Amino acid sequence: MKLAATKNVKATVNDLLVKVRKSRYQRYRVFCKARQEREARKKRKRMAKLRRALTKPEDWQRHMRVLERLAAPKVAAKPKKRRKPSKKRKWRPVNMERVYFLALPTIQREPPLRDPFEVSERALTYRMTKRTEKLAIRKKRPEIPLRIPGAVSPAATKAIASERVIVLAKPAQRPAGRETDLREDAFTVSPMALKARCSKRLKSLAKPKTYPKPVFKRLRTALKRR
Repeated sequence: MKLAATKNVKATVNDLLVKVRKSRYQRYRVFCKARQEREARKKRKRMAKLRRALTKPEDWQRHMRVLERLAAPKVAAKPKKRRKPSKKRKWRPVNMERVYFLALPTIQREPPLRDPFEVSERALTYRMTKRTEKLAIRKKRPEIPLRIPGAVSPAATKAIASERVIVLAKPAQRPAGRETDLREDAFTVSPMALKARCSKRLKSLAKPKTYPKPVFKRLRTALKRR
């Protein structure tokens, strides 16, 4: 019984130790320890460089003075005292003529008429740019001869008709007696039309539509009946 109890205790302790090693707190502790070691290593390197640079005692004293000056708390600058405005204002005489002049409405004068044939001084001394000269030159367009109505264009004389165009250009061949669609007697009815039966859809489409009468027309018809 004692051996079984000790074995169970050892198993639980081993399980607890494994859980502790795999816990997030243990991992966080490992990460923090590694970070502290890395920071300490950087500080040792920085101090070694500083010792190599500051070999003389005078350099160390100057370095310590700079550190003291930087470590001292900043003294806030005192705000400047603003002068309070004097309550008593100097009396100045009022110029009523000036007040009346400012109270008058502004008179908008019409601009003087400009002579259309007068050239401004700026236009007389103006120098034209190369781009403006190039745009001012009139373009020479090719002369297009006027088309004679009824004349055949030279492109049409040189055109070669395709097989499909030749087939369409030929007149349709119809049996004898039916060269045209026109009938000799326009009032004769074909025998097929006499045997045809009207469908329900054609009957519904053949009926005229009936629209509801407007309100004022209904009132007018009602008044006439009375």
